Amino acid sequence: MPPPYKNLEHSVSNRLILEELDKHFGGQASVRRLSELYPDFNIDVAAEQAALVDADIVLLQYPTYWFNTPAILKKWLDDVWTYGFAYGTGGDKLHGKKLFVSTTIGSGKENYDGNIAPLVADLVKPVEASALYSGFDWQGVEPLYGQLYIPGVNSEEDLARVQQKARDHAAKLIAKIEKLA
Repeated sequence: MPPPYKNLEHSVSNRLILEELDKHFGGQASVRRLSELYPDFNIDVAAEQAALVDADIVLLQYPTYWFNTPAILKKWLDDVWTYGFAYGTGGDKLHGKKLFVSTTIGSGKENYDGNIAPLVADLVKPVEASALYSGFDWQGVEPLYGQLYIPGVNSEEDLARVQQKARDHAAKLIAKIEKLA
């Protein structure tokens, strides 16, 4: 089975969070699943830039893997947030739009207290810096800890716990988006 960070279909919490957002917002919001849209990493820059121009609020939802963003998200940032679009001469297309990150993390919060691993706020600093440089109104990070679920290793009770935490997290994201709107 592909690792969950490489295939959304195998990421219980990220898939469920996006489904809940889709269900709640329906046609009011555009949910762009990069790993499904661009499995070959060949990003349609024009389509992605158009989606950003149309958005007032941008939520980057992703699993943290090895203390980082997935490779597809980094490539998307590099390819889409370009000179003349996101920064530089004429690069004002993202100015004033609100952006925040929601990231799922396999291990518990106790591992991200700065002793074992960096604080999650520190892990997203490159995204935050890029957002601020591009004129976004940075709205912070919403981490969801304890999301490790491996079929055949973890129990059905573990799966139910991960699913419930993901649903609760999605409700929190929905409330934040509605407050920002």
